[in-house]
Amino acid sequence: MMMRAFGSPRLYLQGPGLLDRAAEALAAIGARPFAVVDPVVLDRMGNRLSSALPGATLTRFSGEITAAEIDRLSDEARSAGPGVIIGIGGGKAIDTAKGVALTLGLPVAIIPTAASNDAPTSRLIVVYDENHRISELRRLPSNPDLVLVDTAIIAAAPRRLLAAGIGDAMSKAFEAHACANAGGINFFGGSPPIAALALADACLATLKRDAAAAIDIAGTGQPNAAFENIVEAAVLLSGLGFEAGGLSLAHALTRGFTAHPATAAAMHGEMVAYGTIVQLVHEARPQADCLELARFAAGVGLPVTLASLGLPAPTDADLDAIIAPTLAAPHIRHLRAPIDRMILAACFREADALLA
Repeated sequence: MMMRAFGSPRLYLQGPGLLDRAAEALAAIGARPFAVVDPVVLDRMGNRLSSALPGATLTRFSGEITAAEIDRLSDEARSAGPGVIIGIGGGKAIDTAKGVALTLGLPVAIIPTAASNDAPTSRLIVVYDENHRISELRRLPSNPDLVLVDTAIIAAAPRRLLAAGIGDAMSKAFEAHACANAGGINFFGGSPPIAALALADACLATLKRDAAAAIDIAGTGQPNAAFENIVEAAVLLSGLGFEAGGLSLAHALTRGFTAHPATAAAMHGEMVAYGTIVQLVHEARPQADCLELARFAAGVGLPVTLASLGLPAPTDADLDAIIAPTLAAPHIRHLRAPIDRMILAACFREADALLA
């Protein structure tokens, strides 16, 4: 019988105004912080970050997480002699900071400025090539030492970013159960434990209950209880649920969508949202369930068709460009029903027709 495996950050903190307590939390991890900062965040919040993180080296991230960018920032960090690496910004800046920490063998702290995906809690590092295609996955030895989520900052971010985080999170219950039902393994090399499935289920339930109210708050900078719940779902519950629960078709499809120029511009969570609907269709769920999820996604501004993802009239060549990398993704093994090029193309058509 396969072992069960579960991992998580050493400490997760969430609430408004927590950036002002970052130095205190970091002191327990390491001295002389070296921060990889999203360029937009650095331009808008550079002075505030300098005040909140006295003595830290704030370094501008280029905007794309590639092996070359990780190497460049690792060289800069090595020269600075830090005791801890910090990732500040969205998913790409965060994963780049993890890459630097992995290269230098240092602890890492994460301060997300948007809840657009569940990268903050994970030890995974998704590396892209120069054409925005996923090229490899790297792994830290353990999850981040600290995840500090200032929800006042998150609540000031554009609505589309929160919607993307909801899209990324809405897949986790379906993917974790698909992985478990297929006898698959999670990102710790074990079978999904009961805890991971419970967290993924709690994530989906929270999204359905509070997403609409949280979307109304996005961009105001004034988080309320519903917003706090959705941030926890999109960052913590989603992150723990996917890493210990495993992934399936919805995330396998991101390999295909990032490989096609028409859909590669979509945010990760937007790809996953549509991919989740496709997964439910592939699983032959009742049409009412598929329709319910499609309406939920559309209600928070997420794409629910290939057209809304950027591909309004896909040709056979377009579908082949998406389907081939999808079928080669490791998560595709976490399905019980057969899948091939014709089956997946039919799932696209059925998903696209749900709200027609």
